[in-house]
Amino acid sequence: MTPKVTVYVPCHNYGRFLKDAVTSVFGQIFIDWELLIINDGSTDNTLEVIAELQQIYPYAFRVFTHSNSMGLPFCANVALREAKGEYVMRLDADDYLDESALLTLSTFLDKHPKIGLVYPNYIYVDESGKYLGIENRKKAGKEDKIQDLPAHGACTMARKRLIKSIGGYSEDFQAQDGHEVWLKIFSRSMVGNVSTPLFFYRQHASSLSQDQTRVLNARQEIKRRIAEHLEGPVKPRIVAIVPAKNSYDELPNVVLNPIAGKPLIDYTIEAILNTGLFEKILVTTDDHNVLKYCNGNDILLPFLRDPRLSSAEIHPSEIMQDAIHHLENKFSIFPDILVILSVHAPLRRPKDICETIDTLLLYDVDTVTSVCEDSELHFVHGEHGMEPFNSGMLNQLRLEREALFTDNTSIRAIWRDQVDSDHPFGRTFGHIVMPMERSFHITGPFEHWLVEKILQRDQNISSD
Repeated sequence: MTPKVTVYVPCHNYGRFLKDAVTSVFGQIFIDWELLIINDGSTDNTLEVIAELQQIYPYAFRVFTHSNSMGLPFCANVALREAKGEYVMRLDADDYLDESALLTLSTFLDKHPKIGLVYPNYIYVDESGKYLGIENRKKAGKEDKIQDLPAHGACTMARKRLIKSIGGYSEDFQAQDGHEVWLKIFSRSMVGNVSTPLFFYRQHASSLSQDQTRVLNARQEIKRRIAEHLEGPVKPRIVAIVPAKNSYDELPNVVLNPIAGKPLIDYTIEAILNTGLFEKILVTTDDHNVLKYCNGNDILLPFLRDPRLSSAEIHPSEIMQDAIHHLENKFSIFPDILVILSVHAPLRRPKDICETIDTLLLYDVDTVTSVCEDSELHFVHGEHGMEPFNSGMLNQLRLEREALFTDNTSIRAIWRDQVDSDHPFGRTFGHIVMPMERSFHITGPFEHWLVEKILQRDQNISSD
């Protein structure tokens, strides 16, 4: 008989944890499973641990060994090809299961035939297995109606047929395989989650989740790949709007003054042009010198706005609506998507802009805005003094329900038809996460100095 569930454990130099992971599979209440262990080019004691486990559980699992590390997606595809089960689930070698994990998740899929993928809550433990806290994921389709919080790649159970129908896992990405599958199945299957914590997620120095830059870069690449597959002969018309107020008392001529060797506005214009996605760039300014500087470039549409729109009391939506009025009535350009880019955020990269647009196309939202995650411990004043607002950070845990994000004012993409509604910036917001070091924007002399130092550092790195 074929098993109901295939569990596979990829292991790259996690021999010190592997026994806990495998033992937790053999401790399951549910017994209709098979186990695959994939030794992904380990150079530690992984082979010795596997040999020890084969003595304890003879002929109870299959082993696949790679001479060199091939990465998680490659291991996932090996498991898909070899799996005999109807459902498949990855268990990372440094994590381990609650005894009821396979029973709970497989029963959920049995009872919900329209759901193709289910994921649980989980318990954080430290390297030695000491309890740190619980991750209570938001309920898919209820608390997270946009469903832009993908399942964790590990300990998510899916129908094998569904994963094979989308071509398995792309081996071009070495992180965020769960994010990729989530986006690929989004239009063809429902997803679900259970509120029970069913696995133990180990936090230690070499955890992939600690490498934020790698994770965020992988997300950008995955979104671009999925969005490209959606593209057809008709593409949305995309126009950039660059507000370029140049009349700040504390930052005179900030738009045109050189910063790290060139005018501030050039960083924004160059980033937009390097995406290759924009039909035109509308520059709305209150300064004749900015107008003169931008004239002569065919893709730039500069115009001098009403001075009233540069007062501190003006809401950003009024500047946007005025810009659209000029775009459509003066220049006769009627876009589908508007992307508003602050001239004061020169650290953004073209890929950040592309990800913002891809997110707008992939999710059913009115607007997508760029944010950075604030992972510091925050307090609010309570009855007995200061109380932690995101208490998980007491244990260095970035809990989903406590996550704090700051609008870094760098990028905002919005559907044009939303602008004429009662909520010009939209009712539903998607987001992209930018790292803190690219989220600084110039609001005063200190920020100007800091951003210039970062730009100079990046230029020195590029020239090396």
